[in-house]
Amino acid sequence: MTTVVIVIANQKGGVGKTTTAITLAHGLALKGRDTLLIDVDPQGQAATALGIAAEPGVYNWIAENRPIREVTRQAREHLFIIPGNKQTDIVQQLFQLLKRPADYLKTLLKPVLKSGPKYIIFDTSPSVGGLQERAIFAADLVIVPTATDYLSADAVAQTYATMQENIQYGWKGGAWVLPTFFDETTRESRQTLADLHGIYGGQVLESIHRATILRECAAEGRTIWEKDNHCRAAKEYAKLVYRVLTR
Repeated sequence: MTTVVIVIANQKGGVGKTTTAITLAHGLALKGRDTLLIDVDPQGQAATALGIAAEPGVYNWIAENRPIREVTRQAREHLFIIPGNKQTDIVQQLFQLLKRPADYLKTLLKPVLKSGPKYIIFDTSPSVGGLQERAIFAADLVIVPTATDYLSADAVAQTYATMQENIQYGWKGGAWVLPTFFDETTRESRQTLADLHGIYGGQVLESIHRATILRECAAEGRTIWEKDNHCRAAKEYAKLVYRVLTR
């Protein structure tokens, strides 16, 4: 069974990328699908949010050429992670210095694409520095979380521009927009959501409402499925998991 590669990307921080990456990854794992989460954000928060230690796993895999199995850790049943930390930034610098080709990460993933996990999910940095672009090129699907405010939505266009640049190198993936931090009581949130639908149409997924519980989960090293899988946030993310499974 061929592996599906999903990249969580937006060129703005604070829009829920890591929350979306770990929630989706664990949600798929809970459905019995082996899922590998790769944290290529130098902040290295995906491991921490899952309650495990941040490590230079991405650095060891890419810069030191270690086999992917050596840098992979098990986070939950069916859920595995290649953690990152500040050393991931060195990988960004190497990509720029050595001018790695667009398909570099895709090539590195070849050993596991046909015989590895059902899903590989990349949590990416908000900055453009080489890793995000090459992760996108490796993706079958890019999910762009965006807070429902003007500046965040504007960054969606920048992320789509990066995808367009990858098309010239032969990228054929698809894209979804995931509105986050939605608050129907504010005019800005409602208007931004309407604008997203007007621009991206059917690529816009159902919104994730602003929820304090999601911040609490990260602080506790648990996912929403472990803290309260009956809350609104869990039900909303469950729809995302279903969309991925039935894609």
